[in-house]
Amino acid sequence: MLNWTYLPILKWKQGERIALSKLTAGQREGMTPILELPPIKSAHDGAALQKALPEYLAKIGKDLDKTFDVDQAVGIDIRWVAQGYPKQMRLLAAICKQLARQVGCSILPVLNESALETNAEDVSKFGQHQGYFLRIQTPVVEAAQVLTLVSTAIKNGLRKRNLHIVVDQYSIVKEDAAQKFLAVRPYLDAAIAAGCASVTVAGGSFPLTLIGFKQGIFDIPRVEWAIWQRIQKEVTYANVRFADYSVTNPAPIVDVDPKQVNPSVAIRYAVSNQWKLFKAGGFKKGRPNQYRGLCQLLITDPVYSGDKFSYGDDCYDKAAKAKLGNGNPSSWRRDATSHHLALTVAAL
Repeated sequence: MLNWTYLPILKWKQGERIALSKLTAGQREGMTPILELPPIKSAHDGAALQKALPEYLAKIGKDLDKTFDVDQAVGIDIRWVAQGYPKQMRLLAAICKQLARQVGCSILPVLNESALETNAEDVSKFGQHQGYFLRIQTPVVEAAQVLTLVSTAIKNGLRKRNLHIVVDQYSIVKEDAAQKFLAVRPYLDAAIAAGCASVTVAGGSFPLTLIGFKQGIFDIPRVEWAIWQRIQKEVTYANVRFADYSVTNPAPIVDVDPKQVNPSVAIRYAVSNQWKLFKAGGFKKGRPNQYRGLCQLLITDPVYSGDKFSYGDDCYDKAAKAKLGNGNPSSWRRDATSHHLALTVAAL
């Protein structure tokens, strides 16, 4: 399905996978996710990458089949898979081709501006796919370059009618929505002028970490949503679609030694124009049942959508009423992502 209203850009972590698998048919209908595949840790050079790739893709394919049905289309972004590998476009083509053979869902390659500029000759390898994304980050590309990038893609074999442009503002934490709206307009104008299959505006404003937030309840502005509301008021942008990074910052999740970190027990709960952050103490050696206490606060708060709203909301309700511990970072991410996806697709 390529007529989505919502394009969530998600890290391919266990919490996100479960949240996606628990979506209802109605929620899936309006959504096409872009999945940022995790790095291959052993891919130190080309030989090591080739050796590790079959096992890596076997697991990715298995997880995709567990998560999506045959009617789902998903974008595959490999920007973090093997960053040092010079032939990124060939690697993307190989990965998408293999996954398309393995899984039932439709695989849509996600090209980025840097790979297109350096490996343009390899663009023709994507012709067999029913669609593909060109993801352009506004922090690194000028608006005047958008048409040039699209022209390069078309000259090298992509079909304009199958090319979907994502104008990605990337991290916009604490940014002013009015100023960012003015800044993104030239990119949207250029993308629309390119005449491709669709234009989507993306951005993410959830903080990279919760460091600096004390224990308590806080409101965090959803800047990308505030920008989207301004976009929707303009007739020129009536067909522009929406994307965000759910409850995660756009920056890559850095692999750290779990023995060296102590994440805070927290709930990241999306509301219309903000996230409600409920934060307790540290997970390791912290007070028992902190997560249950936060869930009790959430389900009695007017912002709570009710246990029937999403899989995550049902989990919050159960956690508030049962004798459970603190969960774990994966379950916190699962529940927050589930609610966020359901809320956003419903609002669109």
